[in-house]
Amino acid sequence: MKKGFEIGIFVPWEIGIMIILTGIFLIYIGNKQSKKKDIDLNKLPFMKPTTKIVFGGAMMLIGFVQLLPILK
Repeated sequence: MKKGFEIGIFVPWEIGIMIILTGIFLIYIGNKQSKKKDIDLNKLPFMKPTTKIVFGGAMMLIGFVQLLPILK
């Protein structure tokens, strides 16, 4: 018999919700920053809008994994 992935959580679900909200915020800020062309902070790698969107998506995925025990 084959079981699921059995992904464990490492923080409580409340922290998972905060991680998801932070990820949504990063995606929003990255999207807003990518539409503005007059920002000179784009020369730093961490400040690029694409980086913010990627980190935001990863944070949302990690936060969703933390919420899996609640969704059972």
